[in-house]
Amino acid sequence: MSAEYKRLIANYFHIFEAEYPSFRKAAKFGTGFIILGLFFLYMQYIQVFKNVQILSVVFILIGIFSFWTWVRPFFFLKRIFYTRPADGDMDFWFHNDMHEVIKPRAFELLRINPSSLKDENVILVPYPVFWDVPGMAKVEKVRRQGDDEKYIYSVWGIQILIVTEYYVSYYACHYDWLNDKMFNERTNEYYFEDISSVRNDEKDLEYNLLGNLGKKAGIARVFCLRNMSGDELTVITDIPSLETPSAYVNNLERLVQALRILLRHRRFGIEIENNKPKNEDAEHNVQNDVNTPPEHEDDTVMFHRELRELYEEYSREMDELRKEKNKAYRGE
Repeated sequence: MSAEYKRLIANYFHIFEAEYPSFRKAAKFGTGFIILGLFFLYMQYIQVFKNVQILSVVFILIGIFSFWTWVRPFFFLKRIFYTRPADGDMDFWFHNDMHEVIKPRAFELLRINPSSLKDENVILVPYPVFWDVPGMAKVEKVRRQGDDEKYIYSVWGIQILIVTEYYVSYYACHYDWLNDKMFNERTNEYYFEDISSVRNDEKDLEYNLLGNLGKKAGIARVFCLRNMSGDELTVITDIPSLETPSAYVNNLERLVQALRILLRHRRFGIEIENNKPKNEDAEHNVQNDVNTPPEHEDDTVMFHRELRELYEEYSREMDELRKEKNKAYRGE
């Protein structure tokens, strides 16, 4: 993350529209000197004083300088405010950082070669963090309300699901976006043969929100994957009380459906073939499977189609929301 890029993100959270300054001491002091200078000029004009032009000009210049000292911060903050990023820029930068910073780290810890996967096999699920987190006591946690009256946050929980042919790999961390640092990294893997159920659900989060004494995070929408051993993976997809823009919310209903289809076929002993056809005959067979009605469709084709549709739908929604926000920001 470059210093300029980091500065722009920090400006989004910290720079607010400047208010007109109050008529404080500097302005009163400047007014007094200007009046005094004009008074001496008038006295010389009516020939009460003589040779006070220089003194009068000095008083007037001191007064003007005092006024400038008084009003300068207002114009400075105005300029900074109008150069801060738009909501759509923040959306784009955040998703870009997830892909360019967080995703490579997940591949590294999980020991997975990214060239062996397609885009739709990697699913990123962020959620805002606006409560105290172990190991992040000194990390600044702020949020900013955008033009859509939703909040963008400086600290996020990033969860990544990597769906391969035989298992689901999981990576999660807390991401300090302002300083581009990751905390509390966790990884796991769930083999399809061991998975007993997948579902979308709700969970009550007992975290105390910052700046709201006594207010809890409340109900969160989650994706749950459970092993036969009882081990369960819970992925937070949305926390309604934090009012996150829809561009940051990933609905995993389609993934749940795709995983259920895959698991049902697994339970009946059907082998999962490679997604990529090795020859023309295989490619022809896959094409026929794609055109086959759902009840007769090959599980691999169906599974990857569901992932592709999930990925394309999410990408399309993100592009549309970003364009709408940028238009609104520019007043088009």
